[in-house]
Amino acid sequence: MGIPKYEFIFNDIIAEINSGKFPPGSELPSESELTKIYDVSRITVRRAIDELFRSGYIDKQQGKRGYVKENITDQELTTISSYTEEILRKGMIPSRKVICAELRLCTGEEQQKLNLDKAEPIFFLQRIVCANNKPLCFTEVVLPYYLFRDIETYDFTEQSLYDLIENSYHIKIIRSVLKLRAISADSDIAGHLEIEKYVPLLYSSAVTFGEAGKKQIPIEMFKSYYLTDRFEYTLTQQR
Repeated sequence: MGIPKYEFIFNDIIAEINSGKFPPGSELPSESELTKIYDVSRITVRRAIDELFRSGYIDKQQGKRGYVKENITDQELTTISSYTEEILRKGMIPSRKVICAELRLCTGEEQQKLNLDKAEPIFFLQRIVCANNKPLCFTEVVLPYYLFRDIETYDFTEQSLYDLIENSYHIKIIRSVLKLRAISADSDIAGHLEIEKYVPLLYSSAVTFGEAGKKQIPIEMFKSYYLTDRFEYTLTQQR
């Protein structure tokens, strides 16, 4: 199974922007033209255009074609993006390898941070996320099962987690409380990322909050181990 059609269109247009086919300030083809070019529905085209807008590649106005922004911004730590979105923004193709996907009872830390009852079930997911078939990061995700019933039935080698959360479970992702620090790879992480032991990594841990039933609640805990030579973040500060 390939990537979703909207992701293919998203990635293809980014490649054309990077190649100069669509230079800064130029208009993209209309929605009707894109439906014919890619032989997809207008809904799929609109989803791709929305993702290009959200990712900072284009601007758009009601009733008008999207046009390429003059300056395409780097990924910033002030915005929440999925791994898939970040990789696509860089003009690369995402892929995923699932190491573990299971239901289990929550730990004490998970109970506290996700506001769960003692011994409540959670969904635990470990994946290697790749860009252009090269490992980018190793991730561990914990989700409260009461919010995401039957999530274990999805194929997370293909599925974008945040896309699933927002579009299948209809939970709007609001904010994330993120911690960052530099670490060196232990033998397990080094094996997953196909690197030598002790290679420097960027480690992040976070609790993500979403809107469910008109209330903001913790919906996710995650840990990520990033290869620092293959991806970077930009942090904008003001005084």
